[in-house]
Amino acid sequence: MSGGGESAPAPAAKPAAAVPIDHVEELARQIFIQLSANVHATPGEKPPHAKLAELSFRLAEAFQVGNLEFNTAARERADAKAKSTVDVSKIEIDFGAFGKK
Repeated sequence: MSGGGESAPAPAAKPAAAVPIDHVEELARQIFIQLSANVHATPGEKPPHAKLAELSFRLAEAFQVGNLEFNTAARERADAKAKSTVDVSKIEIDFGAFGKK
């Protein structure tokens, strides 16, 4: 038999961990794109892009706050999520009890 050049199959790549979605960033991105398009479509002096980005984030954050304040469905989802999570900072473990029999 000859070597044939066959090699062992490569190990399967581990799936990448899902990056958490920053909803404020996503909303700010959408606001920035629309705001920039509107600003550049009108004649006159243009503000710096950094100012448009800052405004976009401020508007996105204000929307998130208002959404929870005025949107009943969003408030209910946030409350349900808060109830379904465990606050590990409130868990008390008595490690002394483990050594006792």
